[in-house]
Amino acid sequence: MSEYSFLIKHFVWIFMLSTFMCGCEKELKGYEKIVGTATINGKDYKESTWWAWNFKGYPSSMILYENYKIIHFIARLSPEKAGEPSYSIHFYVSVEDNQFKTNHPYKIDFYSDELDVESLDWWHVLPYLSENRNNVLIEDVDGIAYAFSNISDVSIPFKGELILERIDYQSNVCHGHYSLISPENDSEKLVINGKFEIMTAIINHEY
Repeated sequence: MSEYSFLIKHFVWIFMLSTFMCGCEKELKGYEKIVGTATINGKDYKESTWWAWNFKGYPSSMILYENYKIIHFIARLSPEKAGEPSYSIHFYVSVEDNQFKTNHPYKIDFYSDELDVESLDWWHVLPYLSENRNNVLIEDVDGIAYAFSNISDVSIPFKGELILERIDYQSNVCHGHYSLISPENDSEKLVINGKFEIMTAIINHEY
């Protein structure tokens, strides 16, 4: 083997080893994994988690509650630019067949009346919506969504749609997107377009 071939062979081996070591170092130290992105009135938002060799977990789950026949999940969005409010968007989707449907536009609309619940916490909303879905959801509507911000305790209702694009049934990770708009008469109308990556789960539990 010539000296030139020897050097080339070892250079390639060192390059591959350094690339592998860089990937390992990233996994060992950990990094920010983006699990959701959105624009709110044209401004960039994200949802992220810390990802490392000893922790790979999503900040929340998309849960189908079999006993309530409702899918619930929360998108927690933080602004990319400092000084903008952060938002937590709660989705509740009624599913009579008790299964996740991919590439099916779940229609979200304003609830027809104020929800008669102790609070808008999910453990109060789930049983109420399950028992009163015919009164809360207008015809051909699958669910409701509302948001809270870190600058106000007043909930913001939305209309729009939620689509689960695909689910990996080995990892139970779902990718999807949503588009939402708040009422025209709001002091500040919100237009939200978001994408998400989230863990799915099916449970049977009562609250």
